Amino acid sequence: MNHLDNTQHRTVLTGICLVPSSGGVPKAVEDFKQALNAAVVSFTTESLYRREGGAFPGIEHVLTPNHWLGRSYQWAPGKRRKRAEAMASRAELISCDVMLRYHALWVRSMARRFDIPYWFVPHGQLDPYVYTYRTLVKKVWIAFFGKRLLREAAHVIFATEREKEKAEWVHRGDNRRVVHWPVDLMATTRRQEARQATRSRIGAKETDKVLVFLGRLHPMKRPLETIEAFCRLRARGTHLVMMGMENGIRLDQCRELADQHGMSDRVHVLGPVFGEEKNEILLGGDGYISLSIRENFGYTAAESLSAGLPVILSPGNDLGKDLQPRGCGWFLADDRMDTAVSAIAEWSESSTESLLAMGKRGRSFIAEECSFERFQKTLVSLRVEAIQTHRRKYRKKS
Repeated sequence: MNHLDNTQHRTVLTGICLVPSSGGVPKAVEDFKQALNAAVVSFTTESLYRREGGAFPGIEHVLTPNHWLGRSYQWAPGKRRKRAEAMASRAELISCDVMLRYHALWVRSMARRFDIPYWFVPHGQLDPYVYTYRTLVKKVWIAFFGKRLLREAAHVIFATEREKEKAEWVHRGDNRRVVHWPVDLMATTRRQEARQATRSRIGAKETDKVLVFLGRLHPMKRPLETIEAFCRLRARGTHLVMMGMENGIRLDQCRELADQHGMSDRVHVLGPVFGEEKNEILLGGDGYISLSIRENFGYTAAESLSAGLPVILSPGNDLGKDLQPRGCGWFLADDRMDTAVSAIAEWSESSTESLLAMGKRGRSFIAEECSFERFQKTLVSLRVEAIQTHRRKYRKKS
């Protein structure tokens, strides 16, 4: 377990299972950590931590037992929480990332015990889709604990306007704020070299168009539906590149589906690709597609925009609402297969010049709205607001 001396930290971020396999939440928490020079506490299942370790350095892991209560609810006994509680006692602000677990109640109890404000960052957990499975337990939790946690929070911070709107079924308070997560702009000076390398890798012609899928091969991300839509179109001179690790859907399932359509020469299932290799494929592409059911921000879409790719986004991609006025892609009205096929058709028929212009507009959005400097400035301002408002309330009570 990592021990972090946080005497210099005035903000403590609290999440669950901040390990490499946890997707985009650890990335966002790490960005918050850097922006606020914050300490980080993660209530992490002991077996998971032993297997993977932390998602990034400097996390204080409260190891939760391997029995049901520890694995499913992230509860930990008092003796395992001592160092985390000492960190909270020195903080001026404590943040809770996601809810529906014990750590959210712990955050509220620490805020009350040490008389400090707290934030709540939902990471898409207030999306109605989340409550279409294990519905009863989740809605009971929201009714008994969640609504109060949201109401009493200094701020509830959403990554997009659409994520905020989707949460209105449970919370409409004036403490809601929207802060786009930061995304680094990808250098595009080697775009032509990347285009040549990507086409050479997949056996495509120089004039062929390449559509990129990047994300976990999980049913929620709908990789099989993406392949189905692409294959139904059968547009000449187009290729689909799939990058992502197995997570409920196997690589061979994707390849078999393409083969069934007689499109195995134009659907390239690469598996997990990272670092410069991944960047080269993004720079070498002509578009990005996500038919995901739910993306409260969508790091891979934002990353693709930073590389200058136009996007095809399902209505589940919450960033789409913020992007739509920019004219940088296709933003689908529904999840029907015909709708996705039509969008891919329009993409395939667009000129290279048109696609580059759309990509340039999307890249401008990332530069303007998702810079780390803007992210940090906004968070620091919100942090000051939360602390000052809390102190004024304290003085009134006194």
